[in-house]
Amino acid sequence: MSRLARPITPDEVAAYRINGVVLLRGVLDLAGVNTLRRCIDEAVATLKQSPAGYDLSSLTQAAERGDWELLQQQSGGQHDVSGIIDYIKSSGKPFLVDAAEQGKGSFLLDTGIAARLRDFKRFSVRGALPEIAGALLDSEKVNFFGDQIFVKEPQTRERTAFHQDATYFEMEGEQCCVMWVPVDPVTLDNGAMMYVRGSHRWGKLYQPNVFVAQTPLPGAQGEPMPDIEGHLGDYDLIHFDVEPGDMIVHHYKTLHGSGGNHSRYQVRRAASLRYCGDDMRFQTRPWAPKQLHHTHQLQDGDPLGGPDFPVVWSRRHSQEAA
Repeated sequence: MSRLARPITPDEVAAYRINGVVLLRGVLDLAGVNTLRRCIDEAVATLKQSPAGYDLSSLTQAAERGDWELLQQQSGGQHDVSGIIDYIKSSGKPFLVDAAEQGKGSFLLDTGIAARLRDFKRFSVRGALPEIAGALLDSEKVNFFGDQIFVKEPQTRERTAFHQDATYFEMEGEQCCVMWVPVDPVTLDNGAMMYVRGSHRWGKLYQPNVFVAQTPLPGAQGEPMPDIEGHLGDYDLIHFDVEPGDMIVHHYKTLHGSGGNHSRYQVRRAASLRYCGDDMRFQTRPWAPKQLHHTHQLQDGDPLGGPDFPVVWSRRHSQEAA
């Protein structure tokens, strides 16, 4: 269980609400960082055993060389990979890759780690992260919503397309934050996250894309995502250099993306943890990625709860403990 190394300040809460993103320096203790690093490494080592685990670099390279047999082999899990690749090609939108990189590294992701790794679940539902969500969301309670890991190895060419988390998630409301927790030093050189300041207050829901291209997910609804990659100077972008023990927290409607990993030696490993407050309600989105680890189906309008979305913090219990 990770401990909160220091309190969250009023200025940090204000930055989250105004900018839609805040850097929290030195909020995780060393034990928590080491636990998370071990969990990410274990998830990567068992990636092929996860129905929601993918090597996105391998898939983009297979698509470029027309290896449809490999793509079809990867289509039995969370995503219809061959169908999505075919959809990307028909859209005419290219894969987002940094041309300077030779593609020696891989962009790896997995979803639902808390459902299969005990230590990752303990990290997610106990200790520092739920307490941070309680401080930022101004909610009487906090529910855990889900998780992913993202790894960009050195010399990974694949970018992460700018996107908005809200339309990947089957829920609606305002009190949802996403915690991006690195276990390695991260700079722009090895894939720092970039955020469009204040975009959570634009009042728009954008079509979710396929991460490695600007192509929307098949059937996705919402406004088309602007071409931020092609017009970086037109947006109020911010990024943060981070160290293990730091984390970045953004509102789930804040637009964000990242480049590849240009470093020759420095891996970029991070976990994304999602937490929700009182006003969040379940909302079916047929195009959203399947959450194969979920055990119960909520109905539209239901408050989040049950074994898939447990309460992990409450103001009452926090005050009693104090």
